[in-house]
Amino acid sequence: MLFILLLLAQTARAQPEASWSTDQTQHFTIHHESLGSPLGDYNRIERIYDALHPDLWQLVPWMTQNKVHVYLYNERGSFLKGRFHPPPWSGGLMAEPEGEKSLAVFQPLDTAIIAHELTHLYFHAFFDENTSQPPVWLDEGLAGMLQGDALTLPDPHDKGPVLLSPIAMKAFMKSRPSRDTPGAWVTAWYQQAHSVVRFIKRAHIDGVFAAFCGKLRGGADAETALREVYGYPDLAAFEQAWLKWRPKKAKGELLGPEDR
Repeated sequence: MLFILLLLAQTARAQPEASWSTDQTQHFTIHHESLGSPLGDYNRIERIYDALHPDLWQLVPWMTQNKVHVYLYNERGSFLKGRFHPPPWSGGLMAEPEGEKSLAVFQPLDTAIIAHELTHLYFHAFFDENTSQPPVWLDEGLAGMLQGDALTLPDPHDKGPVLLSPIAMKAFMKSRPSRDTPGAWVTAWYQQAHSVVRFIKRAHIDGVFAAFCGKLRGGADAETALREVYGYPDLAAFEQAWLKWRPKKAKGELLGPEDR
């Protein structure tokens, strides 16, 4: 009886990722902890890829041919104990162990987290070509925007979240949330990042965003890149254009005189 209990305990314990089964989809190499192939999850991940592709392919054209490795854990517990050592609050993460572009998630899948982390993975790959890092506000804003867009049908009129008290643009672009930052400020910062990136990406000529990112990757600061690519003479002019464009009320609410 004791032998049977020990055997059951060993079976229930998370298996090392190297012993998992591996399947191939069109754009991913999927390593899964489960005994069977979770085809429904495979299809869901591919649909998320399809939602991200129109906004990212100009930056990372290799995404159509080179596959990303996905590590699909059975549940949160085995994910937290796995090879990627995520923080306890994590719902998924991107990583590059030994240069292998990887996404680690667990069942049941969270579409928003997968879209968010895949965007980070692809966007970082663009900047990695020049051993640089994207500005935090741009990186998080793009991931936040595409995370939301992956959940719904595209809406050309969507201007993103309503901001009650926007952070001054210069201070916003220089700041980043930390563990000690008050939660309300962190929420406002992420919402503004989403809104600013949506303005840059959706309110201007399609395709120019790649040139803007290229300037940043080459070492230009945001103000210089905005001037050279989008024609804004300075950061203040960009800020005023964004403030005028951003939504003042949630959908369905009427504007008052103070909002016009």
